[in-house]
Formats: sequence, structure tokens, C-alpha cells
Amino acid sequence: MTQPTDQTAPAHQRYAALIDEAEAAAGMLPTIDACRRLEDELRAAITDLADRVRREQGRLARDTIDWNVREQALLGAQAALCGGPGLGLRSAALHVATLGAAARSLADCIAG
Repeated sequence: MTQPTDQTAPAHQRYAALIDEAEAAAGMLPTIDACRRLEDELRAAITDLADRVRREQGRLARDTIDWNVREQALLGAQAALCGGPGLGLRSAALHVATLGAAARSLADCIAG
């Protein structure tokens, strides 16, 4: 019997722990090293998720509700990726939380 790989797991399962950790960062400040690690992992996750959302969006009729939901998630992810961690730990944690929320929004598009 074969085991599913990370590549075949649904997006919301594949990135769930990473997203949860990122969203928790704004409440209980992680170390700056943890913020840097999370930022790197989230940027890679968002890139992967955005590619998948774009592929799904391409199969939908333009300007439908489903298409627009994906468009908003993609625009939100793009905005989150344009930000940076700032100079302090609090700003780094908030940036990580923002990236986590963007990743969750993209993953929800794939799951839904």
C-alpha cells in the first residue's frame, strides 16, 4: 500500500501546521530566528499555493464568484509578499502572521 506524499496531500493539510504557527506568532512572540525561518517557509508555501490557485482560477469563468475569491486571495498574497519583517521582533512576528493569513486564504481556495 502506498503512502501519500506531501505533494499529494491537500493544500490545507500540507501547510496547516506552518500556517497555524505563523498566525500564532502575533500573540506569543517567537524568536527572531523562528520568524526568519517562518518567513522563508511561508514565502515558499505561498509561491506554491499561488501557482495552484492560478491554475484552478484559469479553469473558471472570469468574474464569477469563485474566480473573484481566488483573485482576491492572490492579490492579498502578493501584498503580503511585498512586505518585510521590519526592524523589531514585534514587526517581524506581525509580518509572519500576515504571511500565514495569506497562505491560509490561498489554501482555502484550493480546499474549497
